[in-house]
Amino acid sequence: MNRPVTATLLRRALLLSVLAAPLFVAASVPAGAAVITADEILDQFNAVVSNNFSTSADVEGRLVAGNINNSHSSTFFENPNPLSSPSAFQGVNALTIQSCPGCNVNNGGGVDFITSSSGTFNLNGGGSVAQNNPSFAMSDFTTPLNGLQTNLAGLTSNSTFSTPNPNSLIFDVTPVDNVAVFNITGTQLAAGNQSITFSNEMSASTIVINVTGNFDEGSGENFNGDTFLNEHVIWNFENATSVSVKQWFGAVLAGDATVSNSSPINGFLYAENFNGDGELHDFPFQATLPGAVPEPSTWAMMAIGFAGLGFLGLRGRKLATA
Repeated sequence: MNRPVTATLLRRALLLSVLAAPLFVAASVPAGAAVITADEILDQFNAVVSNNFSTSADVEGRLVAGNINNSHSSTFFENPNPLSSPSAFQGVNALTIQSCPGCNVNNGGGVDFITSSSGTFNLNGGGSVAQNNPSFAMSDFTTPLNGLQTNLAGLTSNSTFSTPNPNSLIFDVTPVDNVAVFNITGTQLAAGNQSITFSNEMSASTIVINVTGNFDEGSGENFNGDTFLNEHVIWNFENATSVSVKQWFGAVLAGDATVSNSSPINGFLYAENFNGDGELHDFPFQATLPGAVPEPSTWAMMAIGFAGLGFLGLRGRKLATA
């Protein structure tokens, strides 16, 4: 007589445990071990350089670097984009600061170092030079960004490029579900004295260009971009070890490469090393990242939820046959 009531109570109890799973998982994450996603990185930062960072030019947005080794005086957090999301991180964040003579940090950006700092900073608009504020490991950034590069490289191409003449390279945007994906080699991208343009660019929310191999934008190439490309294009140099650009538009993902520029990169930069002679302009990515992978805590919550639902079904079948 009481079996239906007992089954209902069991279901409610287990449902509550499933709903409570996120709280349990969140409580099990150590304090200070904040998880930052690839989407948040592209939304909050101008550049992440996992190893050596050196530039003679300025950086408009937030920077994360393994080691800042500047022989020049540069200005950091010079012109943060108002579209960039607020962040717990400073304008300049580095594991070590080997050299930065008379560098400037504008707009109250502040400087955060993890192990040591030999830099000299002029703080304009407030901020401070502090250690472990916040504390972070480089893997907090490289792990999600490397995962993003792998995911993007696995996308199926749905758009093509054309070269109607030796001096023209046109990316013909034909998106599926608002995402356009191109596959091109570094050699094809660097061929000839090309003018790089996009056709029907605004028909896609996200444009992914997977580039195979190294790339060197020669002196004859010309890329006339715009703000839309800055905020909606990702150049994914997944297996490159060297990328050299002049004036460039869109996010550059090259986690295993040494990247250099002679004119501004207009968008987010991810590199192993950066040797800059051009500015880094802050344009946060404004579209949806395709192929997102759930964070570890999300996988754990899903596993607990599925286990709970499976138990509910098993228990229900046993009660029904009792």
